[in-house]
Amino acid sequence: MTNREKIEFLFKDDGMRNEQFLKELIHEDFKLEWDSSSGNSISDKSFILNLSDAINANYEISYFEISHIIEENNQIVVKYSHKVATIENPKEIMLITKAVAIWTFEEGKITNGYLISKPN
Repeated sequence: MTNREKIEFLFKDDGMRNEQFLKELIHEDFKLEWDSSSGNSISDKSFILNLSDAINANYEISYFEISHIIEENNQIVVKYSHKVATIENPKEIMLITKAVAIWTFEEGKITNGYLISKPN
């Protein structure tokens, strides 16, 4: 699978809910810098795995609509919207965030990420 195919699987094919896929995709020394409405944070691989668990536990439906995906050398930029439906109300789809992410790959694994997001 190419790096682009891995990112497409992550966002389009529910890879964010697949813990085994995430464990294989993300490098052990992964670092994520996230600028959000609550400020800037630095996280690691365990944060992504915990985020996956939280998505699985709290949302009946979770999907990403990609509007842009750009690949250059070992980096992929993705602009997307994250939509969900809660377990309590699975028929109501809500937009929870709009984001742009930059993923850096080394040897087929994501080593660094930069994410800027805003809630809807």
